[in-house]
Amino acid sequence: MQTFNRYMIKELVQLFLVSLVVMGILFVLVGLVRYAMKENVPLSQVPQLIPFVMLEMSPVAVPMALLLSVSLFFARMAGNNEIVALKSLGIHPYRVLFPVIVFGLLISLLTVWMNEMAIWGRSCVSTVIYHAAEEIILGKLRTTHSLTSPDGSLNIVVKGVENKKLIMPSITVKSGGEPTTIEAQSAQLNINFESQELIVTLIDVKLDVRGEIRYLSDNQVFKHQLSKIIPMSDSNSGLRPSDMPLVKIPKELIENNNEILNLKRTIAFHYAFAGAMGAADGWANPETRRLSSEIDTITKLNNRLQVEPPRRWATGFSCICFIILGAPFAIWLGQKGISDGFSSFFACFIPILLFYYPLLMLGLQKAKHGTLPPNSVWIANFCLVIASIWFLRKIHRY
Repeated sequence: MQTFNRYMIKELVQLFLVSLVVMGILFVLVGLVRYAMKENVPLSQVPQLIPFVMLEMSPVAVPMALLLSVSLFFARMAGNNEIVALKSLGIHPYRVLFPVIVFGLLISLLTVWMNEMAIWGRSCVSTVIYHAAEEIILGKLRTTHSLTSPDGSLNIVVKGVENKKLIMPSITVKSGGEPTTIEAQSAQLNINFESQELIVTLIDVKLDVRGEIRYLSDNQVFKHQLSKIIPMSDSNSGLRPSDMPLVKIPKELIENNNEILNLKRTIAFHYAFAGAMGAADGWANPETRRLSSEIDTITKLNNRLQVEPPRRWATGFSCICFIILGAPFAIWLGQKGISDGFSSFFACFIPILLFYYPLLMLGLQKAKHGTLPPNSVWIANFCLVIASIWFLRKIHRY
């Protein structure tokens, strides 16, 4: 059995590496196309994204590659009647799966670690995009003739672009009050990475402030924070739980809970003060409503933080779930006369695509909103385990 175990691991690892290369290329291409279309990344910057997109896509590519390799391997074994030969020697079919399950556990732990590396990969992708901001902004203005910041505070409309020169630009800035519109005959666009600012030098300016028109003949310089136009991901900022390392989440939860406690104390003080003054209507003043709104916001953030660790472990251990389902399923199909590995893969992958991932997303969304506990993200994995038990009984019986 030791010789047989070494044979199985060797063959499975070879198939897994080949499958990983194929799946990696596929997912990297999808990621590059997504960034190229969404962020308008210039072609000159795309090669720099490849290693970081590989890290970002690895938690998705690895389980798919593992399912493909297991399907190919056990479909071939079943087609060559190797499983029947082992059973005739008195070797239990479950014994065949043992080394593969151990291999799957190791890959699952590796995938959990890859989830952490994917955070760093996304941060590096944002850095590459950030330093290509000038080409991205000019490219978007060339193609769509307009640019709007994600927060809506800035809108630039141009008639055309020649190199870095903007033809008849119109810049609208919204900062709390009435929007201010700046029009010019032409402008020169530059980016200062030291100050992280978008700098537009305007020529022959027409300024519209609350309906009051002013004409300025001198060149005017308009500046805007670049981070408001092209947000830069920062895994250490804590703004997005999905971009935080697991070791930082407990500390963030403690800080948020302390903040909630302080806000509740402040609200209690306002209620006590209003009651002491006999102003019952003061309980619902704008300040208490604002504080209550902050508590709701932090509570929602805490829900997302609490669900993040089990989500990463659940998606990582989907590898072992795919193995204990894909292996007996391929053997069962081989017993039915279907020994083609790709047929086994697609027959197993399509139900996973239709049921596993929607169920995973449903549990994730419910947990984020606090409707279900954070560990609900494991429900999809447990469903795969239950399905695998049914197929394991089938191959044991026949």
